Amino acid sequence: MKKKYITMLISALLLFILAAPSYSNGVYILCYHAFLEKKDPYSFSPDQFREQLNKLKNSGFTFVSFDDVVNNKISGNKNILISIDDGNKSVYDTYFSIMKPMGIKPLLGIYPAIIGRMKYAMTWEEVKKLSDEGCYIASHGYHHMFLSEKYFNEDQASFKKEIYLSKKVLEQKLNRTIDTMVYPFGVNSPVAISELKNAGYKYGLTIVQGRESLPSKDNFQIRRYLMTKPGQKGVIAHITKHAGNEQTAGASGSSDSSGYSINSSGSRKLSIMSYPDQIKKFMTANVIAPPAKIETVNKKKVKFKPFVHPSKTSSDSKNKQKRVSAENEKKNQRKKKTV
Repeated sequence: MKKKYITMLISALLLFILAAPSYSNGVYILCYHAFLEKKDPYSFSPDQFREQLNKLKNSGFTFVSFDDVVNNKISGNKNILISIDDGNKSVYDTYFSIMKPMGIKPLLGIYPAIIGRMKYAMTWEEVKKLSDEGCYIASHGYHHMFLSEKYFNEDQASFKKEIYLSKKVLEQKLNRTIDTMVYPFGVNSPVAISELKNAGYKYGLTIVQGRESLPSKDNFQIRRYLMTKPGQKGVIAHITKHAGNEQTAGASGSSDSSGYSINSSGSRKLSIMSYPDQIKKFMTANVIAPPAKIETVNKKKVKFKPFVHPSKTSSDSKNKQKRVSAENEKKNQRKKKTV
């Protein structure tokens, strides 16, 4: 009888341990890009952003920092971390007007190629100010390239530049250690993670949706919810409904390095991480710059040219054509007067 009782006790204990993940601490990480009055799917107006934050706050969520996440200073599952990719200029004003008054310290994924060089991007002084304010700065690559095995095989030097040079420049400009990579487009690979570890990174953030249970099972596959205009209501409704009820981060599926998601049954399906054709559909002007094509001249790489959206290129081209036509017309008039 005593043996049977002990067996039952052990069984009950095992069941409790197996069920424990549902009671573990966790965080929902939301991925934003810009706060602009634009129609593209990635931009939210400041008022829309404020409304989302207030809805989460009124639903009982606590806003946490990435420092809180990695140092396991989080209690419960109703936690939100705001992450913002790229370095759009709108982030600076939105931090001081909305996030700071609410006590929110976002994680900022910055890629140096556009900082201080593109009109829509922050300056280094602005990024430094946000860093000094307590915002957690992460690398977002150097040129915002796919950290895929394909890119590694095609151009190892440029691939490593995304990892090593971005870290070096950010550390020099901001005078702080950079230990986190926010994968451009969420694309990563085993070779990328190997190089990240070698470079001294400790964490990597994807755009595979799911609550991140803490401590993380894999520090280089930290999950985030991509916030877009079409999907934002669904994301907020989901996390407000299921916070505290989900199992672990791995319960809702995972992804492989090629950009396919893998559901609980093990089958693969295309997701937002699909690389490279599917992801191109999500690129928009002045919000996410797609990988710049690095041309070669006599096998020598030319300097990087920041991405310019086709609409702007088209507009500039038309203006140039008008100027050329006007100049040609003037020349023809001069010729006629001479004759």
